[in-house]
Amino acid sequence: MNSKGDIRVSLIIPFIDNHEEVLQLKTNLDQQNYPKELTEIIFVDNGSKRNFTFPDQFVNDLVFLREDENLNSPYSARNRGIEIAKGDVLVFIDANSRPAKDWLVNGLRCMVRSNCEIAAGDVQFDLKDSPSVANIVDALTSINMRKAVQERGVAYTANLFIRKEVLEKVGLFEERSRSGGDVRWSMRAAEKGYRISFCKDALVYKFPRSFKALFNKKIRTGRGYFYTWRSEHEKPIWFYNLLRSLKPPVFSRWNNDPARLQLIQSGNRVLIWFMLYIAGIVEQLAFSMEYLRYNLGKQRDIDRREELVGENIQNDA
Repeated sequence: MNSKGDIRVSLIIPFIDNHEEVLQLKTNLDQQNYPKELTEIIFVDNGSKRNFTFPDQFVNDLVFLREDENLNSPYSARNRGIEIAKGDVLVFIDANSRPAKDWLVNGLRCMVRSNCEIAAGDVQFDLKDSPSVANIVDALTSINMRKAVQERGVAYTANLFIRKEVLEKVGLFEERSRSGGDVRWSMRAAEKGYRISFCKDALVYKFPRSFKALFNKKIRTGRGYFYTWRSEHEKPIWFYNLLRSLKPPVFSRWNNDPARLQLIQSGNRVLIWFMLYIAGIVEQLAFSMEYLRYNLGKQRDIDRREELVGENIQNDA
């Protein structure tokens, strides 16, 4: 990629039942200051049950796919988009997002200037004038892209730019995965020598979750983290993080993050503290339950047999 002006991009966006957010996101994407003739937009329905019909003109301007086999897996939905994407760079964003007008331009510029194959843009939360405690806790505990890239060397598909040839070499996201598939893909990419750059100016805003959605997410991410934990070479004993979650949270952990610290100061600190505490425990309980389900069920033996087959194939090669 020599110039951001001639790069074809494919935007891949999974969704399920949030049709209004899809319509709003399309409006935001139309306002991008990047050439439309170089932009392909792919929406992938991951099992919507609502009876909703998009306007004809809306559908005609886009590529619409449907993932029917692995329902409720955003990573399988993204894989279907990857398989038909025509762009030089594939860009991932969530449907419940609002990208800044110069988001695409800045993300591509970052890739060119830093000569990187993978770029992760910043994610901030679009909070109302009077956000609920759940909104604040979601913003505090969800995506911190800078920290993920700089401290862990991983990134999230909430705002991610990947050169197509990298996906061809590293492979697709895990099929059927509901959470953490982007982190595990990042780890595989790192093992192959690819690096991720953080792009502060490629900014996307996300809408924070309600109370119910927040705790559903904590259960989902806790279960997903189990599979990330399994793939780590050096990992703590499985119940370590559960024990850590019993230690009450402290607000000082956000002292070096002015934006998030301001969120704490804008709400009821006692309620925020309490919900942070409960959310952390719920997430680690979900991890522990997934650990037990996996190890007491049949999947561990199935995976082990597949690993042995793979090792035998490598030894015979």
